[in-house]
Amino acid sequence: MPDLHVGGWTETVVRELKGSMPLGGLLGLSLAADDTVLKLQLLRVSVGHRGQGHGARALARICAEADARGLIVACTPTTEFGADMNRLTDFYQRAGFAPDASEDRLTEHSWQRPPQCAPRG
Repeated sequence: MPDLHVGGWTETVVRELKGSMPLGGLLGLSLAADDTVLKLQLLRVSVGHRGQGHGARALARICAEADARGLIVACTPTTEFGADMNRLTDFYQRAGFAPDASEDRLTEHSWQRPPQCAPRG
């Protein structure tokens, strides 16, 4: 697999999603992609703005961008930033993510979502 890089379309998506947050709302977001996988390295909504759909909206855009390119999306749900693991795993499952068996992983991330449609071309 080629080295992951940040820039280009992923940088544009991050900038647009961060800019779409309401006044006082912060979105922590980090993406990296190659020709097979989009790594969702960080998706964090500021505490005062959680539960309002901002994370779901961001994840839907991220998945749509990956789908348009035929990319798998990989991530690792974590409670590192104060999220409830049950809510977080439900959140990712609703978006089509599932845990990976270690022998099937394409990255170090423990969850992945296959592309939902063929890439544009």
